[in-house]
Amino acid sequence: MTDSALQAQIDAATAYQEFFVPALFQEWAPRVIAAAQIQPRHRVLDVACGTGVLAREAASCVGAAGSVVGLDPNPGMLAVAVRLAPGVEWRQGTAESLPYPDRSFDAVVS
Repeated sequence: MTDSALQAQIDAATAYQEFFVPALFQEWAPRVIAAAQIQPRHRVLDVACGTGVLAREAASCVGAAGSVVGLDPNPGMLAVAVRLAPGVEWRQGTAESLPYPDRSFDAVVS
């Protein structure tokens, strides 16, 4: 991917985070995490994490003893996610080819 193509993806992801996340997902994220029954010390995978709205919410629940991984195929989305939550592990990948063995996580959200 060229630098200009990556920058275009980052710009689009930044706009998505700035305008769409607050309007569509901000109130929804805590409900999803509550429904997944995520607890302190859990290991959580957020598949197709985008800019990481669910991963960030999960990280606030699992605490320092837990871990959260955000997985997304789009490097622009991941660049924004890293900027917003450097303590979460961000990986490029797809749901069809998870780079983790079975039973690596206590909960998976998307």
